Amino acid sequence: MKNWLAAVALSLPMVAVAGDNATGGFYLGGGAADVKMRFDGGGSLDWTTGELLGGYKLNPYVGGEARLGYGSEDGLDLIYNSLYYRTESSNDTAKTYLLLGYTFGVIKLDAESGEDDTVDLNGFSYGAGVGFSVTPQLNFNLEYRMILNGDSKYDGDKEGIELSGVSINVDYRF
Repeated sequence: MKNWLAAVALSLPMVAVAGDNATGGFYLGGGAADVKMRFDGGGSLDWTTGELLGGYKLNPYVGGEARLGYGSEDGLDLIYNSLYYRTESSNDTAKTYLLLGYTFGVIKLDAESGEDDTVDLNGFSYGAGVGFSVTPQLNFNLEYRMILNGDSKYDGDKEGIELSGVSINVDYRF
């Protein structure tokens, strides 16, 4: 919870110091993420996921973003979607941005028929990234995200879980 509060505190000043002269508008993109899942009990799993993203910049400094991710490793499918509040600051060379939001997800297990074969996930999400302009509309981005810091639920049992990852993506601004 302290990390979430720190992310909020850091994202608010970004609105005041942002130096972007670009206008707002829609953007779409996609990329890949290396996702690591850690359990309270000490176990971990890894996925390489593909992501689709889309958003709207309300103005040059703030906007909203939605992401959909999918990965499959060893018979376990990870599917998640995230909604973010996004602050952005940029200059002629690069942009920096912060993400703050919430993630809903599910892990589908390879269980026998008739059994519940899903683990529900939900929790707060935050991250930071840096982007570089390839063209005036196309951006290349590198970021680190705490994709999910919350609870998992399987057969009525709750367990603390953490999904984090490093990702690369591109976005096209309309």
